[in-house]
Amino acid sequence: MASSLPLVLLLCILGTAFSDLRVSNLRAAGLRPDQNSNADGFVKVFCASTSMGQTTVYHDHPNPSWTSTFTYRRALQGDVLKLEVFDKDVAFDDRLGTCTVRIKKGSFSHRCSLTKGGTLSYTYSLN
Repeated sequence: MASSLPLVLLLCILGTAFSDLRVSNLRAAGLRPDQNSNADGFVKVFCASTSMGQTTVYHDHPNPSWTSTFTYRRALQGDVLKLEVFDKDVAFDDRLGTCTVRIKKGSFSHRCSLTKGGTLSYTYSLN
């Protein structure tokens, strides 16, 4: 009698439904200036370790907001959404903090504190 394990595994894989993840309304507040100037903030967005892209650099402002919307079409409920906030510099970019959340179905707004001061707010939806 042949094993049915390969068939079970195939059915499990086919039963996995990917969803569309959208991340938008990114706003930072209270970004700390570095020695040279006010923060030149930007955000990198990841889902399940896959880059979804990054915002433009908002120069010389402690409270930037971005109009970008990021979409990932292979998201699964329970994947980790990660947003990394940076200060753009000539030599190297300073990481100001990281926000992470396990995603679930629906639309949600989040705000997290950054390790080097300030906060990041954003909205995500998983359909």
